[in-house]
Amino acid sequence: MSYKVDDPSADAADNVLDECELVRHAQAGDHLAFEKLYERYNDRISRYLIRMVGDDGVGCELSQETFLKAWEALLTLRDPARFASWLYRIATNRAYNYQNHARLIRTIPWEEYSARAEHLSVAGPERLIEETELMKLVLARVSPTYRPCFILYVIEKLPQRQIADVLGIKPTNVAKYVSRGKEEFRQIYYRMTAETREGERRNR
Repeated sequence: MSYKVDDPSADAADNVLDECELVRHAQAGDHLAFEKLYERYNDRISRYLIRMVGDDGVGCELSQETFLKAWEALLTLRDPARFASWLYRIATNRAYNYQNHARLIRTIPWEEYSARAEHLSVAGPERLIEETELMKLVLARVSPTYRPCFILYVIEKLPQRQIADVLGIKPTNVAKYVSRGKEEFRQIYYRMTAETREGERRNR
């Protein structure tokens, strides 16, 4: 009796080939192929943009703009294997454009989430980003220079080389920006938590 041994690397290669085919078909005008790409990446791109701008509604709108731009510019993508990086780059540019025009990021009032601060661990709070809206508020205050690297590496789990490709920066800068982003995140978190607890103490 023979058994089939699953090869994760083979599955990954198949997924890349499958995605390349979808991109090629979409570039030839196949709307269904692009719809499959949309279904594959929409949630990830939406989450990324929401964290970039600190607003659910705006993030979702920018996600739609990202896919519209991607469809319109799809023929400019020379290497189908780089579709994901290319899509994240478009999304990042959408976020930057929004922030430049808005000049400030609309954030959720800190008071709405102050009650949750007591339940968060101060050791490595960036690990809790996906678990609470409170973390979105802190994340929105991280420097725009470091925020994309921080989100793409810590949350989206993209490799550093891909992040460098997405953001158009040197691979050596990615680790530096991620490290500085983490430090900013912690400092902002600690400061806001302390301010909230001080406010609660005064109101007693």
